[in-house]
Amino acid sequence: MSGKFPLEPLCLLRGIRLRGFEAELRSCRERYDQVEGERLAAVESLAQTLRLRSEFAENSWRKLFERNCPTGSAMDRHERHLALLDQGIVEHQAHLVACEQVSDDARLMLDAALAAWRKARSKLDAVGEMKQEWQRSARSQQERLEEQSLEELALRQAPIS
Repeated sequence: MSGKFPLEPLCLLRGIRLRGFEAELRSCRERYDQVEGERLAAVESLAQTLRLRSEFAENSWRKLFERNCPTGSAMDRHERHLALLDQGIVEHQAHLVACEQVSDDARLMLDAALAAWRKARSKLDAVGEMKQEWQRSARSQQERLEEQSLEELALRQAPIS
């Protein structure tokens, strides 16, 4: 049991693989953070568009009737503007759906990268435990050999009576 741990090349290889998985995990996490930020921005943009539409609908309707009876063209402008705001809402909703899909995909990639990293970490830890056991065994054997050598030396030096 002297010398180097027999599975040292495996330890090195698993360490290299783990660093590769760590880099992939970092990349996936950065990508997820980016697309999740875009998704949150899309949520906020949609909420703002909904607020604008609601505020316009209330304020415009009130203003139309503050001046007594609204004209047909005023009502038409009001309806066209609401339709334009509704179209903006539909576009923002579609953008949000697309952002959610990209975010979900990025989350799946992040989860897969995390699982691969955990598996690689587990494998490296297992080889590390094997190495520690091998080292303990080697030390124990070395101690036994030293003890045996000391006993033999003591027996050789003991006077024969």
